[in-house]
Amino acid sequence: MIIIEIDLRVQPRGCKEHPLVRLEKKVKELSEGEKLKVILDANTIPLSAVKIIARRAKLKMSVLRENPPIYEVLLEK
Repeated sequence: MIIIEIDLRVQPRGCKEHPLVRLEKKVKELSEGEKLKVILDANTIPLSAVKIIARRAKLKMSVLRENPPIYEVLLEK
C-alpha cells in the first residue's frame, strides 16, 4: 500500500495553481491501491469541497486528524 501525501496549506515554489486544482490533479493520478493523505486548512479549502471531490472520484474519505481549522484526511480507491 502506497500513501502519497499532499500538504495544501503551503504553496510550492513557482506553483501558481489553486490548492483545489492541485488536489484534483493528485486524485486523477491515483492508482488502484494507493491512498492520498491530504493536509488542509479549512479557512482556505473547506472540508466540504474535499468531500465533493472525493465523491466525484468515487474515493472513500476518512478524517484522520481534526484540529480546526487544520484537517488531515485520507482518500482511497
